[in-house]
Amino acid sequence: MATYEELRQQVQESGGVLTVEAWVLREAQGAGRLTRGINEAICDSLAANGMGAIPHTPDLMPTNQEGLVRLYTKDSPVGKVLEAANIPGEDNDHFILESVDERASELVQKIRMLLA
Repeated sequence: MATYEELRQQVQESGGVLTVEAWVLREAQGAGRLTRGINEAICDSLAANGMGAIPHTPDLMPTNQEGLVRLYTKDSPVGKVLEAANIPGEDNDHFILESVDERASELVQKIRMLLA
């Protein structure tokens, strides 16, 4: 059974994002089965460990143990984009657009360096 600290380490090692089956979170929480209430506790535990999940709300998280949940570290570049994507607003729109443009520019630069 993985702890939330171990899950955070796995997410970090995966570049800041990792998809897991819901049962992994159920076990980390020490719960017997997935319910809306357990999903709420899971979301709280993830946040306490600097992580977020997609689906973002307990109502949308799976209650089926084989359901998939995407975990991310909130302080990672991908986590910042995922957080911004779920909070509508002009500032977040600009942040998302800048992030995509920045990533594309970095990729082009890396390709140019490899070809040189």
